[in-house]
Amino acid sequence: MPKKPGHTPRRVLLTFLMNAALIVGIAAIGCARAKPMPTLQSNTETPDAPPAHPIEGDDEMSAADSNAEPIRTEYNELTPAEARVIVDKGTERAFVGEYTDLKDPGTFVCRRCNTPLYHSADKFESHCGWPSFDDEIPGAVRRIRDIDGSRTEIVCKNCDGHLGHVFLGERMTNKNTRHCVNSLSMKFYAEGKTLPAVIKPKPE
Repeated sequence: MPKKPGHTPRRVLLTFLMNAALIVGIAAIGCARAKPMPTLQSNTETPDAPPAHPIEGDDEMSAADSNAEPIRTEYNELTPAEARVIVDKGTERAFVGEYTDLKDPGTFVCRRCNTPLYHSADKFESHCGWPSFDDEIPGAVRRIRDIDGSRTEIVCKNCDGHLGHVFLGERMTNKNTRHCVNSLSMKFYAEGKTLPAVIKPKPE
């Protein structure tokens, strides 16, 4: 049967419709790819946010970076004999002390708190039976007059540990002073040795 003029064959029309649908589908896919995905809301922190808590070890690092030396407040442990002299204000027997006859150069420190008390250059032979000095390291010793006024006690100014007594006017040295000190109240460090750190008293 011959084709009527002005009419599009069915096959051509079908092909046109299929191509149009294909073009529309491709365009839709392109738009979908270009459109950003919606952001999901979350209660968790983003990776760029700072941590809610300090990183473990931060405190330790800060402490390690500090150059401050810790202050000791516990005095050196004393033997019963040392405590009887230093704490209870006793006196060791004459001519038996460890440092009575010592003439080596060095420094004598408080046995309880390590405060430097006397230099060996100020030690002299008094023949009294105890170590004797005619001067102390400035600011290291405190003098306390006995209640009856007969003698003057000397104590470590840092820890109040008993050292002995001081006597004036005996004319044994040019300074006319004698610190009569118990060996048990002191510890000797030879010249060139590093002195221990002073132990400060506990804050009240």
